[in-house]
Amino acid sequence: MQYAVNYFAAFALFFICRVIFVVANQNIYGEIDFSHYLTLFGGGMKYDFAAIFYLTAVSLVMMILPFKFAFNETYRKIAKYFFVIPVSLGIFANIFDAAFFPFNARRTNFSFFREFSNENNLFGIFFKGLFDYWYLTLAAAVLIFLLVKYYYNPKVSDPLIKKYSLKILPLTLLFIYFFLAGVRGSFFIDADHRPMNMNNANEYIKKSNESAIVLNTPYCILRTSGDVSFSDPKYFQADELEKIYSPLHEPKPQGEFKPMNVVILILESFGKEYSGFFNGNEGYTPFLDSLYQNGLTFRHSFATGRKSIDAMPSILAGIPYLTDHFFMGMYSNNKVNSIATLLKSKGYYSAFYHGAPNGSMGFLHFSRLAGFDDYFGMTEYCNDSRFGAMNDFDGHWAIWDEEFLQFYAKSMDEIPQPFVTACFTATSHNPFRIPEKYKERFQEGPQPITKCIQYTDNAIREFFNAVKKYPWYENTLFVITADHTNQTLSREYTTDRNVFKVPILFYQEGGIKKLSDKLFCQTDITPTVLDYLNFDKPYIAFGNSYFSESDTLGYVVNFSEPLYQISMEKYFLQFDGKQETGFFIPGEDVFLTHNLMGQFPEEEGKMLNLLKAEIQQYHKRMIENNLTVKE
Repeated sequence: MQYAVNYFAAFALFFICRVIFVVANQNIYGEIDFSHYLTLFGGGMKYDFAAIFYLTAVSLVMMILPFKFAFNETYRKIAKYFFVIPVSLGIFANIFDAAFFPFNARRTNFSFFREFSNENNLFGIFFKGLFDYWYLTLAAAVLIFLLVKYYYNPKVSDPLIKKYSLKILPLTLLFIYFFLAGVRGSFFIDADHRPMNMNNANEYIKKSNESAIVLNTPYCILRTSGDVSFSDPKYFQADELEKIYSPLHEPKPQGEFKPMNVVILILESFGKEYSGFFNGNEGYTPFLDSLYQNGLTFRHSFATGRKSIDAMPSILAGIPYLTDHFFMGMYSNNKVNSIATLLKSKGYYSAFYHGAPNGSMGFLHFSRLAGFDDYFGMTEYCNDSRFGAMNDFDGHWAIWDEEFLQFYAKSMDEIPQPFVTACFTATSHNPFRIPEKYKERFQEGPQPITKCIQYTDNAIREFFNAVKKYPWYENTLFVITADHTNQTLSREYTTDRNVFKVPILFYQEGGIKKLSDKLFCQTDITPTVLDYLNFDKPYIAFGNSYFSESDTLGYVVNFSEPLYQISMEKYFLQFDGKQETGFFIPGEDVFLTHNLMGQFPEEEGKMLNLLKAEIQQYHKRMIENNLTVKE
């Protein structure tokens, strides 16, 4: 039984990790009363219990085997390593997730390894992170030192070992029982008590982002390592489902097709709060603000997820982030119709641009899946003698935005028209560096990212200065948006709803000028572009056109793991896949502190049915590979 001391120690260290996580993200969580903290930490104990047993399963089996060889001193030293190394990794993951949480708004899970599987610079970024977050490195080192220093390894002379006999068999069975109870999250080990999963964290929370306090990182990584996330929830029968919601679009164009060029700029980490146009003229994007004043943009516009790999399908193919990362999951080879494949039927050439190493972030894979004719990455940039090759590499991720956007502009002047292209910027990404020549001009503000926002805004200014010289400029629709939000500047943008707010702009020289009150989402971009061009063929997209009369004020669906969310004109509803968990009026309750669930049954019912129908259509069509219109 003395060996159990090590489990108590690991449990205490995981508790300290949770305290550090909360303290490091206090600006996001704001004020939480002590009694609610007790509830959150109480729920977290179950997840710590499970994670520690998962991590130490091999060591546990080695230590409780009722055989004499298990008492060999060398054997038990090996068992020690199978305990302290996994638990140390768990401590490290918990501590450093405190730094990642502001970017992801959730605990890191196994999708992290799929997302960055193609990167070749992770070690450099990792070691830089150790220095950037030195205080977390120090905290992790201290906790790991304590774990190793005070690990208890029973000696061969201990009475329990000397009296080796079948009498220790009951202890072995007891340890097995506690192991099973720990990983299941229940002391009742039977068919009526299902093993816990990440969604069980909802039992303890008031807001979706509080689930990260209850959960721990090693549990989330291990629990999602073999996930098959898609299954038909069967909320509605097939005929009823189609009546409530269908992603099938059957356009009714208002005139002849307009073969305009389409240029889509996806800006890395450009949260809406960085733009003065949307925030009382206080911001870091003077050039983009000038475009917002002269194009069609939205007071309330949102991303569907919090990662770059979620934005790509949403923006370019109308496929939202609901449950899993589409092109990193098991259905990533499903056939889709994207803006590239749809416009190809009208004679368009298509190309995707990203200044990182070819294949980075899985973008090359998705561009192929989405039917883009060509992909231009770092390789193509470096092969063009007119540009600076690796001299323009930022040292971590990609070619600097200014230089790569100039390459993008020049390249578009040399490709066939009409064309549809998309370019994903890179500089406004951790570790938030800008070129030396701009360090005096663009200085760090309240967050490290703000200097990068200023730099990229200027890079976009230079991009437009370049493309204005080309004859195709006036016949081009520019779409500018962001993949997701990032470091927040004010608490208003940390709420479950506003943490998804990104700018979305449609700009054509001499085109529509309007700040719309219609709720708008990344998945609405492709349908809106197609309507703008008077596209006339049916297609599948989980979004709505701005010009749609059937959806006057719009709605937005996104996924804040583990909760699904839907926003309408006045209301905001959250749903955990089984039941409604929250209902708010954001216009009157910015910080979503007053849960009005059950007080507006008609509105709640309408929103919940629409949300359920979209989830079901998404899962069902993903499983059936039914994301295109059958010819």
